[in-house]
Amino acid sequence: MVSNKSHERETWIKQLVNPIRNDLLSGAAELALQAINIFQSILSSSDNTQVDSLREDLRFAATELINAQPAMASLFNLANTILTAASKANSVAEIKKECQNALDQFERFLCDSAAKIADIALDLMPPGEMVFAYSFSSTVVSCLLNARARGRYFRVACSESRPSMEGRKLATRLAAGGIEVILTFDSAMAMLLPNCSIAFMGCDAVGSPGLVNKSGSLLLALACHEMKIPLYAFCDSTKIVDDEHVFEFENHQRPGIEVWEDAPPGVTILNRQFELIPFDYITGLVTEKGLFTEHDLAKHISKLSIHQDLQTVSR
Repeated sequence: MVSNKSHERETWIKQLVNPIRNDLLSGAAELALQAINIFQSILSSSDNTQVDSLREDLRFAATELINAQPAMASLFNLANTILTAASKANSVAEIKKECQNALDQFERFLCDSAAKIADIALDLMPPGEMVFAYSFSSTVVSCLLNARARGRYFRVACSESRPSMEGRKLATRLAAGGIEVILTFDSAMAMLLPNCSIAFMGCDAVGSPGLVNKSGSLLLALACHEMKIPLYAFCDSTKIVDDEHVFEFENHQRPGIEVWEDAPPGVTILNRQFELIPFDYITGLVTEKGLFTEHDLAKHISKLSIHQDLQTVSR
C-alpha cells in the first residue's frame, strides 16, 4: 500500500515532469536540460532524508521522464546515468553528491558536444548555397547559427513540420540570427529541395536499425536519396541506445485531436509523431566524435550498460 507521503511525492514529481510531457516543440537536447533541473529539484528537496525514499524518488522520476517522451533517447540515457550514480552511494549525502556530479557532467557533455558538432558541420556547408533543415533541433540551429556567425553565407529552406509546427520555431530562431529562411508546408517540400545543395536534420534516438526523428523525416530522406542531395543527421552520443530501446518512439501516440479537432465519426486519426529512418537513406551521422559509421555505432552500443530499473521501462 502506498503511503500518503509517497503519493504526495509522486504527485509532485508528475507535476515537475508535465511540462516535458506536454512539450511538442523542443528538441531532445533541450528536453534533457529541462530534465536535469527536475533531478536537481529532487536532490535539493528537504523531504529526502532516507536513502530508500530518495532512490525511489529518482527511480520514479526517471520512469516518468522516459514515459513522457519515449522517443527521446537523451532522457533515457540521463535517467540511466542518474540511477547508476545513485546505486554507487550508501548515504543520502553521498547519493546527492554522486548524482549532482553526474548531472554536471551530462550538462557539460551536451554543451561541449554541440560545439564540436558545429565545427564539423561548418566543413559540410557549401558557401552561398541553400540548406534544407527539417523540424526543430537545437543542435541543427546551433550549427547553422555558428556558421553564419563565422561568416558563412547561405539560405535555409524548411517546412512547418506538422502537426506541432516545430518548423516555425526553427525558422524564427534562424531569422533572428540573421539567416534568410524560406518556409513552406510539408507536402511542398519537393518544390524547395531541388534548390538545395545539402539537407540537415537532428535525431531523437539512434540504434543499429536506424535513427528516430520527427515524422516526415523519412519522406525527406527518400526525397534526398532520389534527388541525390546529401542528407546529414546531427546528434551527440547521448542519443544512442541499444536495439531493445530504440523503438520506444512507438509508444509516443498523441491524441488525434491535435491533428483534426472536430473529425467526423468514422474517421480515425493517426498521430504518431516519430518514425525510423534506415541508414541507407542517410549520407552521414555527425556526432561529437566525427562522422559515425555503422561499425562505430555498433562499437558504442556494445559498451552501453543499462540500469536494472530501466531494462523493462514502458514495456
